[in-house]
Amino acid sequence: MTQLTKSSSSEEIKMYFNAILKLQSASEEFPVNLDEVWMLVYNRRDYAVDALKKDFIENEDFICTSVKTEVGSNKFDYYLTVSCLEYFIVKKIRSVFEVYRKVFHKTAKQISIGKVKVGLTAKVRASLEWVKGVKGLLNLNDSSTLLMLKQVAEPLELPVPDYTPSKGVLKSAGELLKENKCAISAQFFNQKMIEKGYMVELTRPSSKGGVKKFKSIIGDGLNFGENQVSPNNPKSTQPLYYQDKFIELLELLQLRQIA
Repeated sequence: MTQLTKSSSSEEIKMYFNAILKLQSASEEFPVNLDEVWMLVYNRRDYAVDALKKDFIENEDFICTSVKTEVGSNKFDYYLTVSCLEYFIVKKIRSVFEVYRKVFHKTAKQISIGKVKVGLTAKVRASLEWVKGVKGLLNLNDSSTLLMLKQVAEPLELPVPDYTPSKGVLKSAGELLKENKCAISAQFFNQKMIEKGYMVELTRPSSKGGVKKFKSIIGDGLNFGENQVSPNNPKSTQPLYYQDKFIELLELLQLRQIA
């Protein structure tokens, strides 16, 4: 690899740092050969070695290897971590540090941003799966689903619609039975809905122990109403019905004659 000196150009230094970056990315812990960089700062190699041993920790910031020369003596080579390179050589020369920063610090920032994006994407995906699961379990309508999506999206600063298109005026069974002068209770109406396969009875844990029962519209019953999150407990649903379709629903349930 190229030996850098005080006369090396910015482009040569950049090419060297990019080569070191590739070695580091390949999990090379000590990618920098001291012989390739000491001339940027020091006049003699032994001065550089003395400073390295004085200010840095062997086997943590650098390693030393020895090889036999042709004349039988030992030659010691020193290999540095990228962090050691930065503090031992690079930060002592402003122009070299500017090149180093463009190569290494920019890359580190991109990696950091990438990790955040990946983490955020995974969190969003998990949150959406949770909303999807709750919506399917409770047969929630669009407005209740949107409410849950907002609770997920707002902390993550994600955009969501402000409202869902209206499918009609929604009211409780009790209100609509009274409006249509149908002389039955909401409990009796619910039982007929269950018998028809338009409604099911679900349960949730009670805060006082045991379970709480609640109703949820299902199947063809969703043509006549929707399930909203109960104002009394977000783990329950409150069936509501389209005002303009309620008479038709009563006829299907054979309750119109009671009105």
